[in-house]
Amino acid sequence: MAYVLGFWFADGYMRHEKSYRISFCSKDIEILYSIRSCLESNHKIIFEKKDESKNLIIFSKRLYLKLLELGGIRCKSRKMIFPLIPDKFLPDFIRGYFDGDGSVFFVDYINTKNKKLRIELRSNFTSGSTDFLESLQTVLNRNLGLLKKKICGFNNGRSFKLGYGTYDTIKLLRFMYYPNYPVGMERKAKFLHDPKTEYFAEKFDYFLKRDKRDWKNNIRAAFTIA
Repeated sequence: MAYVLGFWFADGYMRHEKSYRISFCSKDIEILYSIRSCLESNHKIIFEKKDESKNLIIFSKRLYLKLLELGGIRCKSRKMIFPLIPDKFLPDFIRGYFDGDGSVFFVDYINTKNKKLRIELRSNFTSGSTDFLESLQTVLNRNLGLLKKKICGFNNGRSFKLGYGTYDTIKLLRFMYYPNYPVGMERKAKFLHDPKTEYFAEKFDYFLKRDKRDWKNNIRAAFTIA
Protein backbone atom coordinates (compact mmCIF):
# COMPACT_ATOMS: atom_id res chain seq x y z
CA MET A 1 0.00 0.00 0.00
CA ALA A 2 2.94 2.36 0.62
CA TYR A 3 4.05 1.67 -2.96
CA VAL A 4 0.57 2.33 -4.32
CA LEU A 5 0.39 5.60 -2.37
CA GLY A 6 3.78 6.68 -3.72
CA PHE A 7 2.78 5.89 -7.30
CA TRP A 8 -0.46 7.83 -6.86
CA PHE A 9 1.45 10.89 -5.62
CA ALA A 10 3.47 10.72 -8.84
CA ASP A 11 0.88 9.74 -11.45
CA GLY A 12 -2.57 9.88 -9.98
CA TYR A 13 -5.48 12.19 -9.34
CA MET A 14 -8.69 12.23 -7.33
CA ARG A 15 -12.08 13.67 -8.22
CA HIS A 16 -15.46 13.95 -6.57
CA GLU A 17 -18.37 15.17 -8.62
CA LYS A 18 -21.10 12.61 -9.13
CA SER A 19 -18.87 9.87 -7.76
CA TYR A 20 -15.70 9.35 -5.74
CA ARG A 21 -12.94 8.62 -8.21
CA ILE A 22 -9.25 7.78 -7.79
CA SER A 23 -7.11 7.38 -10.90
CA PHE A 24 -3.65 5.94 -11.62
CA CYS A 25 -2.06 6.84 -14.96
CA SER A 26 0.84 5.20 -16.80
CA LYS A 27 2.05 4.12 -20.23
CA ASP A 28 3.21 0.89 -18.57
CA ILE A 29 0.12 -1.29 -18.36
CA GLU A 30 1.86 -4.00 -16.33
CA ILE A 31 2.35 -1.69 -13.34
CA LEU A 32 -1.35 -0.75 -13.48
CA TYR A 33 -2.25 -4.44 -13.36
CA SER A 34 0.02 -4.78 -10.31
CA ILE A 35 -1.59 -1.80 -8.58
CA ARG A 36 -5.06 -3.14 -9.36
CA SER A 37 -4.05 -6.46 -7.82
CA CYS A 38 -2.71 -4.72 -4.69
CA LEU A 39 -6.05 -2.94 -4.31
CA GLU A 40 -7.96 -6.20 -4.93
CA SER A 41 -9.92 -4.36 -7.61
CA ASN A 42 -11.59 -5.51 -10.81
CA HIS A 43 -12.03 -2.02 -12.29
CA LYS A 44 -11.19 -1.67 -15.98
CA ILE A 45 -8.00 -0.13 -17.31
CA ILE A 46 -8.89 2.47 -19.93
CA PHE A 47 -6.67 3.17 -22.95
CA GLU A 48 -6.19 6.79 -24.04
CA LYS A 49 -5.63 7.12 -27.80
CA LYS A 50 -4.17 10.64 -27.74
CA ASP A 51 -0.96 9.82 -25.84
CA GLU A 52 -1.09 6.00 -25.54
CA SER A 53 -1.40 6.24 -21.76
CA LYS A 54 -3.58 3.96 -19.66
CA ASN A 55 -5.80 4.84 -16.71
CA LEU A 56 -6.89 2.66 -13.83
CA ILE A 57 -9.91 4.38 -12.29
CA ILE A 58 -11.17 3.21 -8.91
CA PHE A 59 -14.66 4.24 -7.79
CA SER A 60 -14.64 4.06 -4.01
CA LYS A 61 -15.74 6.55 -1.37
CA ARG A 62 -13.83 4.62 1.32
CA LEU A 63 -10.54 4.76 -0.58
CA TYR A 64 -11.13 8.39 -1.53
CA LEU A 65 -11.57 9.43 2.12
CA LYS A 66 -8.61 7.31 3.17
CA LEU A 67 -6.44 9.00 0.57
CA LEU A 68 -7.45 12.38 1.97
CA GLU A 69 -6.28 11.21 5.41
CA LEU A 70 -2.93 10.18 3.95
CA GLY A 71 -2.26 13.59 2.38
CA GLY A 72 -3.97 13.26 -0.97
CA ILE A 73 -5.55 16.41 -2.41
CA ARG A 74 -7.26 17.37 -5.63
CA CYS A 75 -5.22 19.21 -8.28
CA LYS A 76 -2.13 18.18 -6.32
CA SER A 77 0.60 18.71 -8.93
CA ARG A 78 1.96 22.05 -7.70
CA LYS A 79 0.84 22.05 -4.07
CA MET A 80 1.31 18.54 -2.68
CA ILE A 81 3.60 17.96 0.28
CA PHE A 82 5.50 14.86 1.37
CA PRO A 83 3.17 12.73 3.52
CA LEU A 84 4.02 11.29 6.92
CA ILE A 85 5.38 7.82 6.14
CA PRO A 86 6.72 5.41 8.80
CA ASP A 87 10.44 4.76 8.22
CA LYS A 88 9.94 1.05 7.54
CA PHE A 89 7.68 1.89 4.58
CA LEU A 90 9.85 4.67 3.09
CA PRO A 91 11.62 2.38 0.56
CA ASP A 92 8.24 1.29 -0.81
CA PHE A 93 6.68 4.76 -0.92
CA ILE A 94 9.74 6.28 -2.58
CA ARG A 95 9.96 3.36 -5.04
CA GLY A 96 6.32 3.97 -5.97
CA TYR A 97 6.96 7.64 -6.58
CA PHE A 98 10.16 6.88 -8.49
CA ASP A 99 8.37 4.36 -10.73
CA GLY A 100 5.82 7.05 -11.55
CA ASP A 101 7.88 10.26 -11.75
CA GLY A 102 11.49 9.15 -11.58
CA SER A 103 14.13 8.06 -14.06
CA VAL A 104 17.46 6.25 -14.04
CA PHE A 105 19.92 6.26 -16.95
CA PHE A 106 23.54 6.17 -18.07
CA VAL A 107 25.30 9.25 -19.43
CA ASP A 108 28.39 9.25 -21.68
CA TYR A 109 30.47 12.40 -21.97
CA ILE A 110 34.01 13.66 -22.50
CA ASN A 111 35.86 14.83 -19.40
CA THR A 112 36.88 18.44 -20.00
CA LYS A 113 40.12 18.07 -18.02
CA ASN A 114 41.66 14.91 -19.49
CA LYS A 115 39.52 14.56 -22.66
CA LYS A 116 38.66 10.96 -21.80
CA LEU A 117 35.27 9.32 -22.12
CA ARG A 118 33.38 8.93 -18.86
CA ILE A 119 30.22 7.02 -18.05
CA GLU A 120 27.98 7.94 -15.15
CA LEU A 121 24.80 6.50 -13.70
CA ARG A 122 22.22 9.15 -12.82
CA SER A 123 18.72 9.36 -11.41
CA ASN A 124 16.04 12.03 -11.19
CA PHE A 125 12.80 12.69 -9.36
CA THR A 126 10.43 15.20 -10.96
CA SER A 127 7.42 17.08 -9.58
CA GLY A 128 5.46 20.28 -9.98
CA SER A 129 5.88 20.89 -6.24
CA THR A 130 9.20 22.15 -4.87
CA ASP A 131 7.91 21.55 -1.33
CA PHE A 132 7.51 17.83 -2.08
CA LEU A 133 10.99 17.51 -3.62
CA GLU A 134 12.66 19.47 -0.82
CA SER A 135 11.09 17.17 1.77
CA LEU A 136 12.03 14.10 -0.28
CA GLN A 137 15.60 15.37 -0.46
CA THR A 138 15.68 15.81 3.33
CA VAL A 139 14.35 12.28 3.86
CA LEU A 140 16.97 10.77 1.53
CA ASN A 141 19.74 12.81 3.15
CA ARG A 142 18.68 11.70 6.62
CA ASN A 143 18.20 8.02 5.80
CA LEU A 144 20.84 7.39 3.13
CA GLY A 145 23.25 10.29 3.41
CA LEU A 146 22.51 11.44 -0.15
CA LEU A 147 23.99 14.82 -0.97
CA LYS A 148 21.73 17.86 -0.83
CA LYS A 149 21.59 19.58 -4.20
CA LYS A 150 19.84 22.45 -5.90
CA ILE A 151 16.37 21.60 -7.18
CA CYS A 152 16.23 22.77 -10.79
CA GLY A 153 13.25 24.00 -12.77
CA PHE A 154 12.37 23.04 -16.34
CA ASN A 155 9.36 23.09 -18.68
CA ASN A 156 9.24 26.90 -18.35
CA GLY A 157 9.18 26.68 -14.58
CA ARG A 158 6.15 24.39 -14.41
CA SER A 159 8.16 21.36 -13.30
CA PHE A 160 11.15 20.72 -11.03
CA LYS A 161 13.86 18.08 -10.84
CA LEU A 162 15.89 16.54 -8.03
CA GLY A 163 18.89 14.71 -9.51
CA TYR A 164 21.62 12.41 -8.18
CA GLY A 165 24.98 11.22 -9.50
CA THR A 166 26.47 7.75 -9.72
CA TYR A 167 27.29 6.92 -6.11
CA ASP A 168 24.09 8.40 -4.68
CA THR A 169 22.05 6.62 -7.36
CA ILE A 170 23.60 3.29 -6.36
CA LYS A 171 22.55 3.87 -2.74
CA LEU A 172 19.09 4.97 -3.85
CA LEU A 173 18.51 1.91 -6.06
CA ARG A 174 19.65 -0.43 -3.30
CA PHE A 175 17.28 1.31 -0.89
CA MET A 176 14.22 1.17 -3.16
CA TYR A 177 14.69 -2.16 -4.95
CA TYR A 178 15.72 -4.23 -1.95
CA PRO A 179 15.73 -8.07 -2.29
CA ASN A 180 12.25 -9.49 -2.89
CA TYR A 181 10.53 -6.08 -3.01
CA PRO A 182 6.81 -6.84 -3.45
CA VAL A 183 5.84 -4.63 -6.41
CA GLY A 184 7.63 -2.29 -8.79
CA MET A 185 8.79 -1.59 -12.34
CA GLU A 186 11.20 -4.29 -13.40
CA ARG A 187 12.78 -2.17 -16.14
CA LYS A 188 13.96 0.38 -13.55
CA ALA A 189 15.00 -2.25 -11.03
CA LYS A 190 17.17 -3.88 -13.72
CA PHE A 191 19.56 -0.91 -13.60
CA LEU A 192 20.72 -2.14 -10.20
CA HIS A 193 21.94 -5.39 -11.81
CA ASP A 194 23.25 -3.93 -15.05
CA PRO A 195 26.93 -4.92 -15.56
CA LYS A 196 28.00 -1.26 -15.62
CA THR A 197 26.13 -0.54 -12.37
CA GLU A 198 27.61 -3.63 -10.72
CA TYR A 199 31.08 -2.48 -11.78
CA PHE A 200 30.46 0.98 -10.33
CA ALA A 201 29.00 -0.51 -7.16
CA GLU A 202 32.01 -2.78 -6.68
CA LYS A 203 34.38 0.19 -6.99
CA PHE A 204 32.15 2.29 -4.76
CA ASP A 205 32.12 -0.32 -1.98
CA TYR A 206 35.86 -0.90 -2.28
CA PHE A 207 36.92 2.74 -2.11
CA LEU A 208 34.42 3.62 0.60
CA LYS A 209 35.69 0.79 2.79
CA ARG A 210 39.36 1.49 2.06
CA ASP A 211 39.52 5.26 2.45
CA LYS A 212 36.43 7.16 3.54
CA ARG A 213 38.27 10.50 3.37
CA ASP A 214 39.10 10.38 -0.34
CA TRP A 215 36.45 8.03 -1.72
CA LYS A 216 34.91 10.60 -4.07
CA ASN A 217 38.11 11.28 -6.05
CA ASN A 218 38.97 7.58 -6.19
CA ILE A 219 35.57 6.55 -7.50
CA ARG A 220 35.56 9.33 -10.10
CA ALA A 221 38.84 8.01 -11.43
CA ALA A 222 37.40 4.52 -11.62
CA PHE A 223 34.53 5.72 -13.84
CA THR A 224 36.93 7.18 -16.44
CA ILE A 225 37.50 5.03 -19.50
CA ALA A 226 41.03 5.02 -20.87
